[in-house]
Amino acid sequence: MPGHSVEVQGMLSRALLGIWLVLAPVAAQAQASGQALDATVRAEGEKFLAEEKGAGLTIGVLRDGKAHFHGFGEMAKGSGAPGKDTAFEIGSIAKTMSGLLLARAVLAGKAGLADDVRKYLDGAYPGLAFEGEPVRLVHLANMTSGLPDNLPDLSKLDPDPGRFKHAEALKAYGRAQFLKDLRTVSPASRPGENVAHSNVAAQLLIVALERIYGMPYDRILAREIEGPLGFGAKDAATGHDVEGRVAAVLPRDQFGYRYSAADMLRYAALQLDERDPAVALSHKGSWFTLDKQTWVGLGWIVSQLPEGGRQLRYSGGTWGFASVMMLWPEKKLAVILLANKASDTAQGRLGEIAGRIAAGTWGTTQSANPVIPAQARIRGSAGQRRRQAGAPRSARD
Repeated sequence: MPGHSVEVQGMLSRALLGIWLVLAPVAAQAQASGQALDATVRAEGEKFLAEEKGAGLTIGVLRDGKAHFHGFGEMAKGSGAPGKDTAFEIGSIAKTMSGLLLARAVLAGKAGLADDVRKYLDGAYPGLAFEGEPVRLVHLANMTSGLPDNLPDLSKLDPDPGRFKHAEALKAYGRAQFLKDLRTVSPASRPGENVAHSNVAAQLLIVALERIYGMPYDRILAREIEGPLGFGAKDAATGHDVEGRVAAVLPRDQFGYRYSAADMLRYAALQLDERDPAVALSHKGSWFTLDKQTWVGLGWIVSQLPEGGRQLRYSGGTWGFASVMMLWPEKKLAVILLANKASDTAQGRLGEIAGRIAAGTWGTTQSANPVIPAQARIRGSAGQRRRQAGAPRSARD
């Protein structure tokens, strides 16, 4: 029996050696790949700060379930670099959360995408329609409502360096005044036809979600997203305007939501898992270009890539911050970029960086129209307009 023991030990040793010979190159390759990713991210972050004369930047990359973080510049003048838990305003990226919450409500039978939004408002709003076509919940989520971009109109406060007068005006602008002003606006075009940025539509969707869920929106976010995902942003970065001046804090209820890169990669992991029916529904197209290679879901802008797979993207811009989030579900890859200086070019450059990081990681292609900054449009010709999913057909279809 001792001889058998020696023989078994020898077999085990040879087996372990074989496993090591197989795994060692794989581990070395993974380490080299990680080092290459880190080098790419460092170079891109430093280049961005130099070109934008930026303040600070955090880049998070989620690849095959592993998170990578890099911080550049300063959280505030004279402070250290932002970290993975530093909070930044994410602006319109938060609208994808509203889209996910709507998808969950639809799957739970609490609402329908084709519901007339007036079903969730008290009183009459005859203006929330165009030539008989009402503004529906899906139109609010996919940016095709035709509603104006902002309420209230604060242009009379300009010039306002840092937007501090704007911030005070928005703090005083409550829900009751928003609903009153909503009676004075109407869609500029038939809902469902054109994609255009509208903060009014996003605010109106929040009003509807509060009625659907039966609680304030902050409680919905805490219960459905922030709590379950373990959001835990700590120190907040200071925002800066295009001139480098400290910018006012955007009120939270005006899409001044502040999250960290770590928070956003947790959210990205949720969005990459399309086994979740609500996630899958929020990615499903409800407005398409003629070639059907680009579409809008419940918030997300999605493109089919030439090599296969999809890219999902959204960006955010506030008075002092710029942000971009991109996902490649088939590659299990996500990139979040959070900068604490706003400019007309920041979101576009951040989108380009995300695309180059992905290309360096997986050889993915960057699609056209990487971001939708405020006032921008994805606009199809008459032949490119497509009927909204869930909406009834009309004589124009």
